[in-house]
Amino acid sequence: MTGACETPPPTSRLGTEGSALPFSGRLAHVSWRPIVLRWGAAGAVLAVSGGVALLSGARSVVADDLQRPFAVRQAGWAGSTTCKSCHPDHHASWHRTFHRTMTQDATAGAVAGAFDGRTVRYQGVDARPVERDGRFFLEFADLASGRTAVFEIERTVGSRRYQQYLARRPGDPNFYRLPLLWHIGERRWVHLNGAFLGADGEDYWAHFATWNANCIFCHNTGPEPGLRNYPAMMDRQSRGEPVSFDRDARFESHVAELGVACESCHGPASEHARRNRNPLRRYVLHAGARRDPTIVHPEALPPERQVDLCGQCHGQRTGHSVDDLVGWMENGPTFRAGDRLADHVQPVWRDTPVPPGVDPELFRPRFWADGTPRLTAYEYQGIVQSPCFQRGELSCLSCHTMHEGDVRGQLQPAMRTQAACINCHRGIGADVQAHTHHLPDGPGSNCYGCHMPRAVYGIMEIHRSHRIESPDAARDAAAGRPDACTSCHVDRSLAWAARSTAAWWGPSRGRAPGTRAEGADLETVDVVASLAAGDPLQRAVAARVVDVEETPLPARHRAFLIPHLLLALEDDYPAVRRFAAMSLASLVAELEADGFAWGLAEPLAELDFLATPGERQRRVAELWRRWRAADRAGLPPPPAGALLTADLLPLPVLEALRAGRRRPQEINIGE
Repeated sequence: MTGACETPPPTSRLGTEGSALPFSGRLAHVSWRPIVLRWGAAGAVLAVSGGVALLSGARSVVADDLQRPFAVRQAGWAGSTTCKSCHPDHHASWHRTFHRTMTQDATAGAVAGAFDGRTVRYQGVDARPVERDGRFFLEFADLASGRTAVFEIERTVGSRRYQQYLARRPGDPNFYRLPLLWHIGERRWVHLNGAFLGADGEDYWAHFATWNANCIFCHNTGPEPGLRNYPAMMDRQSRGEPVSFDRDARFESHVAELGVACESCHGPASEHARRNRNPLRRYVLHAGARRDPTIVHPEALPPERQVDLCGQCHGQRTGHSVDDLVGWMENGPTFRAGDRLADHVQPVWRDTPVPPGVDPELFRPRFWADGTPRLTAYEYQGIVQSPCFQRGELSCLSCHTMHEGDVRGQLQPAMRTQAACINCHRGIGADVQAHTHHLPDGPGSNCYGCHMPRAVYGIMEIHRSHRIESPDAARDAAAGRPDACTSCHVDRSLAWAARSTAAWWGPSRGRAPGTRAEGADLETVDVVASLAAGDPLQRAVAARVVDVEETPLPARHRAFLIPHLLLALEDDYPAVRRFAAMSLASLVAELEADGFAWGLAEPLAELDFLATPGERQRRVAELWRRWRAADRAGLPPPPAGALLTADLLPLPVLEALRAGRRRPQEINIGE
């Protein structure tokens, strides 16, 4: 889910616990024909003259109407069905997007998961998804205590990568996110511990969250959470009673429309629809160049307002005060399309203060040490730090569009190529190789690979950074960030990246790194150091990027990564294990196609990253046994800094790096 509203409960006041007249008559004169002709012509002139006068007057009224400023926020919500009657093409292009299906009622057509009765066991709880008479249920049975819980699915959240499920409890108006999701691409159930960056052993119900207090804000149009008992909770707390916002808050929520619909981007449209029931008004609008002031036209906004528009969801944010947070929870966000985002909310940054009683480190782990976002739903924070935005006219709409292109990213085909950047940087486009020092049609000349590397975790994938900047090995070493050069050249170190950059672009661009954030030697292969000593997000990114398409290395020159990925299969974070298994499976398949068949594919295919520790250990032990027994004579020696023996087995220094990293580290990704 690419964006959630960051609304930590207003704990400075609460405890921290757990929408042409006919005419008739006779002429008795014999000579009626000349009279009729004379008066008919005159009548026609009068009629035309009067019609022109009326039309001119009406057009003048419409013109005056179009010139008067209009505050869109004063209008009510109309709904996308209203928009469809006049804008069927735009409605159709929006209707096919994943924004529309971000939140849906749990009908048979909306539910993607396999509610087939098969049990999903994780951490001592058996979950059983079942369907009965067109209704969907998740049943949970705690094996240790014998307690059971049954939830009827009422709504779904998500429809592209994975789908989450919402239910209510008897007598409770709140919607709650259940701890099991359906991964659409892999067609399997995944516990949320495996989707978020939590360590093994995290409580089974840790991500059982209140939809009304979080998800509602970004996944729907016109949200009104409807918090109803804040004063009562305050009274209880003043009497010394323990109060928990998560446990005790009660909502009566409403939305203008489930999912992200037209008015999220164009503003409330009730007055726009009312005025345009006048066909003459529509005619004047179509015939002229003037835009209708009763609706927001995102493409006509200045770049910073376009970014604000997307940032209302694709930019984690919080209130300017506790009163703001309470207002959100009661009446919903005040931001409307076309507004200045900072007038309504405070975008979250690495050093954004939190209310008293909230973990002071809540926001810090969501950014790399230099302030670059490393989680999805922070695209706003990335782009506003980009020189192309600060010194140019870059906005989200420079690349993305809601009504065109591939719905997976809302990008037109050209926007996935160099053309996206060369549209502005025409001098570079005239001689790409002189700028990149790589073949112009090769992966090394992919603008995105160098300037928007994959460094962001979210929705069980690694995404491109939206902070557009140039590679800098010294910066990345100090910040603990993935480096663009070594994310492709996965056999190289940050020290090598700095030397190569200096040779091509001069010392100012190729500053020598000082130290690495996690303490590894600068000559260590970058992805190896990150996998061994990095924090959970560093390890997740490294485990995934070793399988990127941009790498210039053939499979046999990447085989040295196998022992590192085998070690990553033992990680105490499920997300890291999953990426390691994905990358290892891809690498093994490439090597088998190249004639290196060591029997690793079968036990790897049977390894479940969410299996019990004993089951995982047996599979990983078998993979290690086969790797040690493999005939690796045809492989090249490991690169310098790989921390491996000549026989491609771990050196003691590698184990020392792994043992020294800080664990566990909670990274609340805010989804």
